[in-house]
Amino acid sequence: MARDAGFVAFARALARHIPAHDRIARIAAAFTFVSHLVDVPAARRARDGADALLALAGAEDGPAVILAALLQALGERAHLEHTREMVFVRVGLAPADLARLPPHAVLVVRRGGRGGYLLPLDPRRARRPLGFLPWPVRQALGRRLTA
Repeated sequence: MARDAGFVAFARALARHIPAHDRIARIAAAFTFVSHLVDVPAARRARDGADALLALAGAEDGPAVILAALLQALGERAHLEHTREMVFVRVGLAPADLARLPPHAVLVVRRGGRGGYLLPLDPRRARRPLGFLPWPVRQALGRRLTA
């Protein structure tokens, strides 16, 4: 999906007013779009490609699949992360990106040979903040990455 020319054009249009150097703003724009898309009931939404995307990706994993594809279309290193409780997106960040994160964002720090920072994104609800995961998922993820 992230390599489809129409999808890439849409992703670029979504981020067209964001400066190229502002990765956090691009990530936030895609996250906000998907989380609001999911929160608007299909009955109140215009019939368009968004319905097809949600149907294609599935109700449970769909928001994360769409967000990961949007971020990849924008050139980000976004990956799906599967836990027993849910599927979410993780985006690798550089140390320079950390100062631009909101104060409530919880980073996952990878240890060992694959060091770095991961920003978890759960776009299943519009009111879920950027960089937030439920506590049991954060605990389980932290144990996996530090082992």
